[in-house]
Amino acid sequence: MPWSEILNHRSALERFQKSIANNRLASTYLFVGKDGVGKHLFALKLAQALLCENSPEPMTPCGTCPSCSQVKAKTHPDLILVSKPADKAFIPLEFFIGKAEHRRQTGLCHEIGLKPFRGGRKIAIINDADFLNIEGANALLKTLEEPPPHSVLILIGSSEQKQISTIVSRSQTVRFGQLTEQEVASILGSMTNLETTTPLEHLAAASGGSVARAVELADDETFQFRQSFLAAMGSVDPGKDAFAGEVLAFVDAAGKDSAKKRSRLVMVGDFAIEFLRALIAVSLGTEIQQPEALTNHVNAAVNLMQIRKSMSGQQIAEAAGYSIERTIQLQSDVRTNATPANIVAPWFRDVARALHGEPLVIR
Repeated sequence: MPWSEILNHRSALERFQKSIANNRLASTYLFVGKDGVGKHLFALKLAQALLCENSPEPMTPCGTCPSCSQVKAKTHPDLILVSKPADKAFIPLEFFIGKAEHRRQTGLCHEIGLKPFRGGRKIAIINDADFLNIEGANALLKTLEEPPPHSVLILIGSSEQKQISTIVSRSQTVRFGQLTEQEVASILGSMTNLETTTPLEHLAAASGGSVARAVELADDETFQFRQSFLAAMGSVDPGKDAFAGEVLAFVDAAGKDSAKKRSRLVMVGDFAIEFLRALIAVSLGTEIQQPEALTNHVNAAVNLMQIRKSMSGQQIAEAAGYSIERTIQLQSDVRTNATPANIVAPWFRDVARALHGEPLVIR
C-alpha cells in the first residue's frame, strides 16, 4: 500500500520525512488520535519504510524486498508487535518483561535491546497504549530512558491524557486527525466483506471520522440502538422509561464474552460523549458539522433545558462538561471490570441530574 492510500495524514508523513532527512529520528513516539483513523496502519508503513532494503529514497519503501514483505506479513524479525488481548483489561506485564520464570529474558524490553537481524533497526509498536497499567509502564521506563541504539518504539493511543505522564514526557507526540466523511465512505465502499442495510453515507456521517466506528455501526442492531440512545439523551432524562434496561440488553446481546460486553458499554459511553460535545457546541453558539439526527436531538435538549430549567448557554455547557467527566468515569469503571448492571443506572441518574441543573461532584 503506497503512502497515498493512507488518508489525511500528510503532515505526519512530512514530519518523519524531515526527521530522517536531518538524521533526527527520535527513539520513542506516541501516536494519538481516534480509534480507526489509521494510526496503526501508519506505524506499520513507517516500519516498512525504516526496514526496507531497497528504498529508492527516505520514507519510500520499495514494497517488494524481503523486509517489506515480512513487515506486511508482520513476521519481520526486527519488528516487535504488542497489543492488548481481547480477554484482558490491560496489556499483560509478561509482554514487556517475560513470564515470571523468564523475567527480562523475553518480552519487548529484552527483544528491542538485541542486535538487529537484518533491518539495521529494531522497531516496536505498542497498540492499545491506553491499556498500559502502572506495572507495564514502569517496565517500559528503563527502555525509554536508555533506548538501545538504532531502536524505535511507537506507542499508539487515543490521547495523551490517557497515558501515564512518565511515558508522555519521554515520547514525541504525533497527532492524527479524524478522516472526512467522504474518506470514511470511500474506505467502506472498498470493503468486500461489509454487510449492512444502512447507506454508507449514513455510516460515515455517524462515524466521527473513524473507520472502526463506522464498521461497528454497520451492524444494523448497533446503528438502530445509537438512534434510540441519541433520542434518550435528547430527552435530558436518559434513564427514564427503563431505558437503562435497554442499554443493558444491548450490552448483553454481545454474547457471553465479557470483553465484548465491556467494549459495547464503552461504545455507549462514546455515543454519550459525542452527544454531549455537540450539546456544548450548540449551547455556546459554535457551528460544527454533525449528522442531522444528532443535531435534531441536541437542539431538542437545548430547548428543554432553556425552557423548562431556565438554564443559560453557559450553564448547559457546564452541565454537559460534568456529564462528559461522569461518562469517562463510567468507561474507566467498565475497563476495570465493573459489572454493567451496577453502574449504568447510577450513570444515567447523575447525567440526568446534571442536565436538570443539579451538577454533582465526580468522586
